[in-house]
Amino acid sequence: MSIFYFVPYSLSRNIGQAYNQYMALLPNDNDWGVLMDGDTMFLTFSWGHAIAEVIKKIPDAGIITCYTNRIAKNKVQLYGEDSTDIIVHRAIAKRLDKDFRGSYRKINQRISGFFMAIKKKTWLEAGKFPEIPNKILDIDGLFSSKILRAGKDIYLMRGVYKLHYYRMAEGPKYKDHLRNAEKVAKRPRRKSLNTSNKSRRNRNIINKRRRR
Repeated sequence: MSIFYFVPYSLSRNIGQAYNQYMALLPNDNDWGVLMDGDTMFLTFSWGHAIAEVIKKIPDAGIITCYTNRIAKNKVQLYGEDSTDIIVHRAIAKRLDKDFRGSYRKINQRISGFFMAIKKKTWLEAGKFPEIPNKILDIDGLFSSKILRAGKDIYLMRGVYKLHYYRMAEGPKYKDHLRNAEKVAKRPRRKSLNTSNKSRRNRNIINKRRRR
């Protein structure tokens, strides 16, 4: 068994197709693919070992996921801390790794796909990810449902915490990351920086740290 880590990106805005392309790269049916969003970050140094420990304990799992700080739905994966200070999240990740490393719990519900560990054999048996043109959102939820219908269980690792940026500065109404990236890139650029209160506050925090 080998574990491969991927950050899928779809130039054609068909994220299900991108997921399938990466899972198809796995050499053997008992290999695992870990699919992650591009705006996520591990905050402990031995995260690969921690994930492998859980996979070895539940090799027949349908999907294995972990805790995070920010998601829109599926709150079972939400740890409950929304600070913009990465040091706060580093402390959480260290504490969970120390107290719960290797432990997990069955959740058996649709999940947010910022982190999904899936065995190639399971991916094939469930019928792969739905491939829907111009579809970015909810492919993870649709695949979760396919996993459950296939009789496989979905688990949450209690000792693994992953930082998810998820519009931390922009706010919940920000949608540019869901639009056509080429069209967004061609928009006229503003000459001045964003002067919202939240942006000014974030810049002040950064400047204070630089002066220390």
